[in-house]
Amino acid sequence: MKARYAALLLATLITRAEAGPLLQPGIYQRMPQATDTDATAPPLAGEVNHDTVSAAIPDAAKVGYAFVSRDQRDAMNKLVFVTDAAYRYDINSANRLCPAYAFPDWNERSDAQPFCRTNIGSADSEAALAWTEQAFTVRWADKKTLIRTEDIPATRKPTPDEIGACAVSGVCSPEAYGSALHHYQVTHARDGFVLQAPRPYIDVFAATVDTPVYANAEAGKARGTLAAGRYAGVLSWGPEWIRIEEVAADGSPTPGWIRRDDLAVGEVRVPQQAATAGLRFVLAFSPTDDDASLLQSIDILDATTGERRQILRDIDAEPLIAGAEVLQLVDANFDGWPDLSVPGYSGGAGPNATRNLYLFDPASQAFVFDPALSSLPQLDIDPATRTLTSSSRGSCCSHASETYRYVDGQLLQVGSWDESLSADGEHLQTTVGTLRDGKMVYRTRTRKLPADWR
Repeated sequence: MKARYAALLLATLITRAEAGPLLQPGIYQRMPQATDTDATAPPLAGEVNHDTVSAAIPDAAKVGYAFVSRDQRDAMNKLVFVTDAAYRYDINSANRLCPAYAFPDWNERSDAQPFCRTNIGSADSEAALAWTEQAFTVRWADKKTLIRTEDIPATRKPTPDEIGACAVSGVCSPEAYGSALHHYQVTHARDGFVLQAPRPYIDVFAATVDTPVYANAEAGKARGTLAAGRYAGVLSWGPEWIRIEEVAADGSPTPGWIRRDDLAVGEVRVPQQAATAGLRFVLAFSPTDDDASLLQSIDILDATTGERRQILRDIDAEPLIAGAEVLQLVDANFDGWPDLSVPGYSGGAGPNATRNLYLFDPASQAFVFDPALSSLPQLDIDPATRTLTSSSRGSCCSHASETYRYVDGQLLQVGSWDESLSADGEHLQTTVGTLRDGKMVYRTRTRKLPADWR
């Protein structure tokens, strides 16, 4: 085991975080400290370094295990150290180890995302990580302390030239004048972890409040609580339940389920005016710091009984002003069934705004998110021609549009238009695309602008 650990640790130490692979998700075990000091800087002239290795994990944390999730889509690892329940992270004390880190390129720490970033620089307060696919180390900046100074006596008398050089420049020959050798203790604080049990964690759940945990995805009494400030590995996210595993101090996982309705603390529910003969819709919003609101869910209720038919969550959208007109009913794919449309992103300019589209599936009697339609800016749905047109603006002098139809149930681009001003400001270039024999064919026309247009 020690030989395997040493090989993995060596590979970890020579793998740069920014270039290395993502860590494999699972539970990692803390290993005995290695005795090597890896690639450290050589001592300066007149100095001798005495290397020692110490633990990087604070004693108060009592960490023996960690667990890691991997989000392959966003190329992101989240790492959680299984700390003692009494451990309190404090960057200005010995407890400077953050319980949870996200990397690489993470810079989004908040109450909802309480993950620290790593490898910022050489500051003593910032942890650094290095990793391979199945091992990682956590370390701090080396600590260099002067322990003694050794006087080295001269071995001969100085020459006349050496006397002059020493008097004028201060550069004195060590052989003629003696020297001092400074001895430093260099402490390398680090700990290594090796994959002990692979687990398919896709994310980490961070409890911001005491959260009930259930034995299964059914209504009933909770089997326990995930305390505020604690973490769990996520096996799957659903609109109503999150499947998790809690990792104990001994590295053992305990499965459980979190009901997402229990997390809707402080949300405001707003009934919508849009409704169908059999359904009504209620949107849930959470307030932001700038008096706007984040759309958290779309609750789809039976119009007669009020019972939930479906709930849509994880809506990717900018904050907005909550109101009764947020949700719209449209027939985006012209199948005769009403679909749902809610705001998405502005794109930095009004003409580039998107909306989130959920198409009704008659077979499952459920609304399904459509990523293709939801990515099209300024979408216009024309029932008369059964076409969809997406428009966008690249700058003051560049505009474009694309036209789509549904053919055999598949969204197909059938036309395009692009118009922009030339760099010299004297010509207008227009490109029109048309679908012919299954392929887009483009025709470009350039015309000189009249003098009074310039």
